[in-house]
Amino acid sequence: MAKEPEKRPRWYKLVAQAYKSTAPYDKWLLPLMIAIPLVVIGIGVVIGLLSGSTWILVYSIIFSVLLAALAAMYTLTRRFERNAYIRMEGQPGASISIAQSIRSGWQFNEEPISVDPRGKGIVFQGVGKGGVVLIAEGGNGARKQVEATQRRITKLVPGVPVHVIYEGTGEGQVPLKSLVKAIKKHKKALTKAQRAQVAARLNAIGGAKLPLPKGVDPMRARPDRKAMRGR
Repeated sequence: MAKEPEKRPRWYKLVAQAYKSTAPYDKWLLPLMIAIPLVVIGIGVVIGLLSGSTWILVYSIIFSVLLAALAAMYTLTRRFERNAYIRMEGQPGASISIAQSIRSGWQFNEEPISVDPRGKGIVFQGVGKGGVVLIAEGGNGARKQVEATQRRITKLVPGVPVHVIYEGTGEGQVPLKSLVKAIKKHKKALTKAQRAQVAARLNAIGGAKLPLPKGVDPMRARPDRKAMRGR
C-alpha cells in the first residue's frame, strides 16, 4: 500500500505557531502587529480622502488593508527570527542549525569535526563557494582545536581557502543572527565540481572526532525553519 504524502500544515497554523512561540518572550510583538497595520490603513484612507474620488478611496482602502496584512506578517516573521536567535544563542550546536539553513552554495556536516571532551569547544565544518569554513563554538577554548583542524585540512586539500568563524557574542565573535551573512561574504573560490571533490575528500578522510562531553548535545537546538520562512 502506497504511503500517503505528508500533509503540510496550513499557513494560518504556522502563523499561529510562530506567534505562540514568540509572544511570551516579546512584549512588543502584539502592540506592533496592531499598530503597524493601523498606521498603514490610516495612510491609505487619508490618501483616498485627499484624492476627492470615491473610487480612489475604495481602492486605496482595499490596497492598504492588503498591505497592512503583509506588514503584520513581516513584523511577526522578523520578531520570530530575532527571538529564536536570542533563545538559541549559547546553546551547543545552535550554529550548525543556522548554517545548514543556507539553501545553495554551501554544505555543512551535521556532526562536529572536533569536540573537546574537557571543555565546551565544538568545531563544525562546511564546504562551499568560498572554500572550507570552520565554525567554532566555545570562544578561546576552541582555538587549539581550530588550529589543529586548519593544519589537517590544509594538508588534505592544499590551495583551498580555510575560513574560521568563532560563533558567540564576545569580541571578535559572530552572533547567530549574523552567521549566515558571515559565511556568504567569502568570495567565490571553488566551482561546483571542485566543491564536490573537496567535500568528498574531507568526508572520506574524516576527522579526529572525539566523544561528546556529558550534557552536550550539538543537535539539540533547532529553529522551526518552515515557520521562519512563513510556510
